Amino acid sequence: MFEESSSALTPMVSPGLMLQNIKSRVAQVQSVISVFIGLFLIMSAIAWWQGDTKWLIDGLVVVAFFIGLLKLLNSDTWNIVAGMTLWTVIIFASSKAFYYDGLYDTSLLLYPCVLIFASLLGGKTMIIPLSCYMLISFYFFAYAISIDLVEPKVITNYSSWAKATDMAIVLSVYGMGIILISGYIKALILRLTEQRVRYDVIKENAEKRILYDDLTQLPNAEKCKLDLVELFSDTPKDNYILGFITLHMNNFNWINSTLGHKFGDQVLNNLAERFVKLQDEHTFVYRTSGIEFTFVKRVPDYAALQDFCHQAIRVSILPLSISEYNFELSCALGVSVAPFDGDTFNQLNRKASFAVYKAREEEPNSYHFYESDMEESINRRLNMNHELKTAIEEEQFELYYQPKVDLATNQFVGAEALIRWRKGDTIISPAEFIPVAEESGLIVEIGRWALETACAECAEWQSNGLKGMTVAVNLSPVQFNRGNLPNHVFRALQKAGLDPSLLELEITESLFIEDTQHIEQQIFLMVERGVYFAIDDFGTGYSNLNYLSKFNASTLKIDMSFVRDMVGNLQLQHIVNAIIKMSHVMELENVAEGVEDQATATILKAQGCVYGQGYYWSKPLPAKEFIKLAQAQIKRS
Repeated sequence: MFEESSSALTPMVSPGLMLQNIKSRVAQVQSVISVFIGLFLIMSAIAWWQGDTKWLIDGLVVVAFFIGLLKLLNSDTWNIVAGMTLWTVIIFASSKAFYYDGLYDTSLLLYPCVLIFASLLGGKTMIIPLSCYMLISFYFFAYAISIDLVEPKVITNYSSWAKATDMAIVLSVYGMGIILISGYIKALILRLTEQRVRYDVIKENAEKRILYDDLTQLPNAEKCKLDLVELFSDTPKDNYILGFITLHMNNFNWINSTLGHKFGDQVLNNLAERFVKLQDEHTFVYRTSGIEFTFVKRVPDYAALQDFCHQAIRVSILPLSISEYNFELSCALGVSVAPFDGDTFNQLNRKASFAVYKAREEEPNSYHFYESDMEESINRRLNMNHELKTAIEEEQFELYYQPKVDLATNQFVGAEALIRWRKGDTIISPAEFIPVAEESGLIVEIGRWALETACAECAEWQSNGLKGMTVAVNLSPVQFNRGNLPNHVFRALQKAGLDPSLLELEITESLFIEDTQHIEQQIFLMVERGVYFAIDDFGTGYSNLNYLSKFNASTLKIDMSFVRDMVGNLQLQHIVNAIIKMSHVMELENVAEGVEDQATATILKAQGCVYGQGYYWSKPLPAKEFIKLAQAQIKRS
């Protein structure tokens, strides 16, 4: 594991190390030249103070030369500039010694300094030729003194040749020591530099893991937060606005659960590749959560932002072909706009999420801008969710029953259980609280209560002279998710002592787009025990005939939108007639919902409809009132 990591770093370290080394060399040469410029300026000032015009001019010429070398210094010329600098200094020092005190001149003190700088800048390639020049210059000065070419001011009996030899030995030892020490220093610097580069690589990889999505390699929410701060600080004060667009994939969870996570990952990568192509200098894309991407778009006006939303939707819903599967994704976009809706990631993301929620409610593949009342609506839902929990604990729910009538005999044969929420003196419609319960998952607990109550009250009907009276209970697709719905149904039947054939469970066509195999298995278990199934609101959804047989449906309930206005509307009559005939061919019972008058009941009976349900016979009634009505109806017959 560690060997792999090390080898993975190697190709990255070398180029970085070379670049860093070159930059370091350039900085070192620049520092050395600066030191010598300062030194020669001091020497020039001393020459000026002593009235030595010649060395004043020479010193200033050298300073000007060094300044020129600084201008030429770059990553390509640093070694040449370093050599010219050191040779200039050593030649200047030796020439000054020649004109003054030879071996005794203080300018020769520059020799060790030059060797030190040479070891730092060039190593042996600079030290050896410079050292040779220095050694030769010592013996040249000794020879010059011996022939009186140079007259040192120091009077001594010590031989100039011996002096030169001593200085050569000292300088040689000094040079060798510098070479050894510089070698250790360079090795240390190299090690430290390598460690720094490795640290930078590790830090970069860590930042990438923190700021980028592992799967798609797109920047994530944390990166979006940082980029927004930078965008707000760098954005010029103009009339442009910043759009924060959250794209939610509506049916991705279904793809993930049915085709597998590996397939889902391929879908995400394909989408990421598409979205990257939308990027430009004003557009940035992020993957901010599992099924959401975010765009940050700088635009001149709202019209441009709307155009981009349409473009993002078109790109998202283009058909995808992976392996042998071809399918289309559905999405919803929510848009918040800075600075009007906020100027931080949390503010913009929260409001864009509200807008996504609204877009999902309206229609697929649509977008919605944030509006202040959305937050109020969400808060109402959250409050209702809390109140639903209280309602479950305090048993605030009731079941009302609407009779199912045999059109041929006008006799009650069963009833549909319809839930009501009595909150104080107010009855809350199921249309208002059921969507919230489904979204929160509370529908499972509410549905279990409804099953047990309906079964218990149906059992009571049997003992009150209503033999054979069936009860129909609506199921939510959410109740199938956990896979334990059959257990709830069987427990409710057993607890009430009710014959399974008296229980009919109603499902809607929306259930057909869920995990059909998982649902089919559960329905099969219940049908095997004798429970009946009805397809509710038939004709308004997917109307897939294949699913009717697959889900063992025994009854079709014709949606009230076709029935309620069919009197005087031939088109609706034809639709209803077609559904009735189809049910006969498929050997299914049929129930017409929304029957509100005798004329409608007569037409349905003539078309061959078996059962009816609606206000023509009775509105939904509390359990006790329904029993009285049913008993009275039996007595009249």
